[in-house]
This record gives sequence, C-alpha cells and structure tokens, in this order.
Amino acid sequence: MERTERPQPLPLLLFFLVAGGLSWAVYQASGVRLLAAFWVAVLLGMALFHAKFGFASGFRRFLLTGESRLLRAHFLLFALACLLFFPFLAQGEAFGQPVQGFVVPVGLALLVGAFLFGVGMQLGDGCASGTLYHTGSGDTRGILVLLGFMVGSLLGVFHLPFWQALPAWAPGSALTWFPSPYLGLALWLGLLGLLYLVVAGVERRRTGRVEPLLRKEATHPLFGPWSLVGGAAVLAVGSLLLLLLQGRPWGVTAAFALWGGKLAEGLGFPVVEWALFHNPAFAERLQESVLKDPTSVTNFGLFLGAFLGAALGGGLRFRDLRRIPWTTHLGVFLGGVLMGYGARLAAGCNIGAYLGGTASFSLHGPLWGIFALLGTALGVRLRPACRLENERAPQGNSLAPEVGGENLLQGLGGRKEIP
Repeated sequence: MERTERPQPLPLLLFFLVAGGLSWAVYQASGVRLLAAFWVAVLLGMALFHAKFGFASGFRRFLLTGESRLLRAHFLLFALACLLFFPFLAQGEAFGQPVQGFVVPVGLALLVGAFLFGVGMQLGDGCASGTLYHTGSGDTRGILVLLGFMVGSLLGVFHLPFWQALPAWAPGSALTWFPSPYLGLALWLGLLGLLYLVVAGVERRRTGRVEPLLRKEATHPLFGPWSLVGGAAVLAVGSLLLLLLQGRPWGVTAAFALWGGKLAEGLGFPVVEWALFHNPAFAERLQESVLKDPTSVTNFGLFLGAFLGAALGGGLRFRDLRRIPWTTHLGVFLGGVLMGYGARLAAGCNIGAYLGGTASFSLHGPLWGIFALLGTALGVRLRPACRLENERAPQGNSLAPEVGGENLLQGLGGRKEIP
C-alpha cells in the first residue's frame, strides 16, 4: 500500500471547525470525560479507515476466497483487548470508578440476532462501525444504511419482550468459571489462539499458503495507510480508554435505537411504552440532548475520525447517489434494517457483541461471530441481486455467486473492495 494522494486542505479545515464546535458542545452538555471519549472515538475512526479494518469484508473474503487475514486480525485485536481489559474487569473498578464488561446470556435471541446481522452487513456493505467510517469517508450509501439501522432498531425494541421471554443460559464471564481469574484469562487466550489457527488452516488448505498478518507495508502514522497489526493495536488501546472513561466497553448500535426513538416520538409513535425505552434511564435519554448520550457522542467521533483520515490521506470522495442503481439503494437499506433488528436481539453488533463481548470474556462474543459468519453465507448469495460485488472465489467454491467478469461498482465512484 502506498499513499499517492496529498492531504485535502478544505476538508481538513471543515473537520477542525466541526470537531472544535462539537467538542465545546459536548463539554458544555456532559463534561470532560465524555469529551475525552469523543476524541478517543476520533482516533478509532482514523484507525478503522487507515487500516481498512473491516468486519463484514473479513467474513465475506474468508467464505468466498479462503483469505483469513482480516479474521486473524480480529483475533489479534480481541487478544490485545482481553489483556488490557483483564486487570480492570477482574477487580470490577478502575481508578476508583466501577467498571463492568458486556456479559450477555446465550439463547435463541442472540443466535438469531447475530445471524440476521451477518446477512445485513453483507447487504449493507459494512457492519455497524463500518457504516459510520464508510459514510464519514465519503460513501453516501451509508446514509441509507443508517436510516435502515434506525428502522430495524425500533422494530427490534418493539419485539424485544418476545425474544427476551425465550429460554437462555447465563454462563457469566470466563473470569469467574475457575478458582483463579488468571486461569480464565489463559484459557480464553488459548481459545482465541485456537480460532486463529483454525482459520489460518482453512486458508492454507484452500489457497495453498497463509498470507502473513504482519508484512512490510508503506505506512505513515498520520496520513496512512496503516497495517492491520497497527490498526488492531490502536483499536485495542482505544477500546481500553473508552472502558475506563465510560465504565463499560465500546458500543455503537444503542445510539441508532435512540436516534430512531427520538424521530419516532417526534412523529407521534408511543415509543416510551416499548421495552427498551420503558427503562427509566433510556426514557430519560429520549428527552435529553444526544450530546449527553455516550454512544451517540462516540459515534459522532468515529464518523469524524474517518472523515479526518480520508482527508489526510487525500482519499475523501463523495459518491453521487443518483448514479447508484435503485436495487443497491434498496439492498443497503434492507441491510441496515436487518442489522438494526439483529443488534437489538443479540444485545450488540460487531463492536458491542463481537469485540466487546469477547474482550469481556463472555461466551456470547465468539458465538456472535460464528452465527454472523453463517448469516454472511446467505448474505453473499443475495449481494449480486443488489448489484454489490463479491470477491472472486477459488474454483469449485459452492458459496461463490455468479457475478461475471464485470466490476459491478465501476462507474459509481466506488473502490473495488470495501471493508
């Protein structure tokens, strides 16, 4: 990877104006801790963009081509986050403040939700964090995905009592399964190492080699691009900082439910009577500014961080939605609906459940990944109907949809591969 474009001065000026104004507003509304979380999220958005650290594309490439490099980067990120989270989660506090991870029961709601999210992130051409960083870096299709996210989140909130009433098993954190939390840490890291070896073995069997995770690449700490290993390290440290600042791991999709709830309430829907919004704390947020909601503020930071990364790297390009086929519009919107609905059932997305759950030593994190991968297997079959390109599969791969020799995104202002 080599950077050939120069930084874009006008977008950079716009970033500093918007980020400066938003920083002041966040500080006035919520104080210094949330302001710090906002700037950590800016760094996370830069890392996602510069490292092209994809979740949806990692799952898709693994199924279609056998390439496991992105999946192995996920497991590296999880291992680093586990090591960083461990001392604080084991004690339940950090610097005198309570800290807790995301530990969710395992049941049908989780499995169905993760599967639906896996389908949705292929149709939406990105996951929850991916939608924010794609949109921030100029992929205007993300606006439709975000609208779908809000619609799906509202449907998920409305149906949540049904799903929560189904049987579920609450195994707790792996740190509590054994007499010593250190044993839980060691076995959990062993599980991640095993998953790393399994996907690497699949890649070797299908392609004849394993693409190195750490390789020589042309990188720049400010202008990008970054290596996957560097991106994983920054994402792990940023996740720790958000844990310490917020008292809980990084999350994304709860904000989409809140934004959808505010819009629906403004249109006269009695959302305050629905499951999640009936919670007093969440009902209060419906009436407050989004600048008091930590997840909303970090989402804004993620968006702006990707915008900054794209402007610094000279890669900020806005797509003309009028030149994109209506089937793609419909597909990405439906992808957002499925992701929003699935995230509410599974109590999180690729960040809150997959990363946050795994880093919290909760069994629901790895299970989310497995069922999202199963959903991806269906999603890649549906992508060509929405004129979304799939990577080329090796000969004889039954999961490969027929897409012909044409890049279906050519002429739409898009890159060939979008994480």
